[in-house]
This record gives sequence, structure tokens and C-alpha cells, in this order.
Amino acid sequence: MITPDLITPYSLTIGFVAAFLIGVSKTGTPGVGLFACLLMLFAFRGHEMFASGAVVPLLIIGDLAAVYFYRKDCDPLLLKRLCPPVAVGLILGTIALCRLENSQFRLVVGLLASSILIFEFIRNRMGWTQVATNKPFRWGCGILAGATTILGNAAGAVSAAYFSSQGLDKKRFMGTNAVFFFLVNVSKIPLMLAATHIRLRIGFEEEAAQVMNGTTFVLTAIFFAPILLGGFVGRRIYKAIPEKIFVPFILTLNFITAVYIVVSSIV
Repeated sequence: MITPDLITPYSLTIGFVAAFLIGVSKTGTPGVGLFACLLMLFAFRGHEMFASGAVVPLLIIGDLAAVYFYRKDCDPLLLKRLCPPVAVGLILGTIALCRLENSQFRLVVGLLASSILIFEFIRNRMGWTQVATNKPFRWGCGILAGATTILGNAAGAVSAAYFSSQGLDKKRFMGTNAVFFFLVNVSKIPLMLAATHIRLRIGFEEEAAQVMNGTTFVLTAIFFAPILLGGFVGRRIYKAIPEKIFVPFILTLNFITAVYIVVSSIV
């Protein structure tokens, strides 16, 4: 199903900016990614579920660029340990996605993303180094990452907190982050397509049920160029950010955006 009425001058303008920032976030500053997804929610206000689905193919394009640049710096053992809890989170998130109203969507995403970031700030401040190696902490972060990524592409906040707790340097952070999100975002496409059909079957109106449809992939073609441009710019920003402030900078950007999502969904 293609819904061309969603493609308006307003949605295209905001969408171009969001697509550019997605490119920047994937190759340079992952903290910008949550803000880019927030812009896409604004671009399709009233259709937040659809906006969340529309972002996914764009993220995958950015992921491909990031994997190309940083794949050699990936920590495969860290990813292997995260796979089981993330899979659980994806399933739980998909179940929630099938039930949520558009009006509830942003609040849930903002609360989940900001809560794990607040915990990471407290953990770092209090010096709770042992927490980062605990299995419950890994499972909690993995499940939250899976749930937030399927609900609103907000797992960047959770992954930033978890990778920060593991003491990854700038290169390993980018490499692990790149491969992690490529795998996760590809796995989301069948889940989001299925969620659209399930929402239709359980009684949502056709317009409200849309998470991913033909229009999603039309927008992917439209926004392809700004993503590549953003990736080119992001690569240069990455090189310019000093090692010692890189991870704190990413965490701060994610936290500000997550709090803004919560506040804007309440006010």
C-alpha cells in the first residue's frame, strides 16, 4: 500500500534534514541519530508509527556507510553477548508496537531512552564499575535496546550507555555501534511489516495501523542523497572530535533529545 498523501512539501523538507543528520550520526556522531528520528516524527506528525517505520531503511543506508568505514574496529564478542537479550527486546517491542496508539508512542520512547541514560550517568558518577560486567545489566540494556529500537529507533541512547559502561574507546565504539545497528535495523523490517498487518487485523483503522508500507520505500529513494551527504560530513566531524570527550559528548546529545521527547509529548 502506498499513501502519497503523506508526502507533502513539509514532510519532505523536514525529512531531508532528518536524512542528512542520519548520515552524520552513522559516520560521525551517533548522538545525533535520536534527534534525526525525532525530526522524522515531526515531519509526519499524527503518524508517528509510520514515521518510525519510514526511518528504518534510511538508517540501514547509513549503517552500510558506517560498516564500510569502521568494521575493522568492531568488538564481535561484545555483540555476541548482546544478541540474545536484544532479540527478546525486539519481540517485546513488536508486541507493544501492535498495541500502542500514535499519541502514546513518543512518550514511551522518550521515557525508555532517558531512563537508561540517567542510570549510566549515575553509574559513572558513583563508580559502580562492577555493574557493567553483571549479566543482569547486560540483559537489561539488551532488552531495552531491542524494545526501543523497534518502538522508535531510540536504541542509540541505550547502546551509547552500554558501550560507555564497557569502556570502549572512540574507534571500538564506532565499529561496534556500526555493525550492531546494521544487524538490528535489517532485522526490524520484517517485524514492522508484520506489525502493520497485525494492527489492521486487531481493529486499528487503516491509516492508524500503518507502520511500514510501500510509501516507506518511496521515501527511501527520495532521501538517499542527503544520507550520503550526511555520511560524508559525519566522517569529518568524527575525526575532529577529541578522543577524551567523544563518548561523553554522544551520551549528552542522546540525553538532551530523550528528555525533549518526553517533555514535548506531555506539554
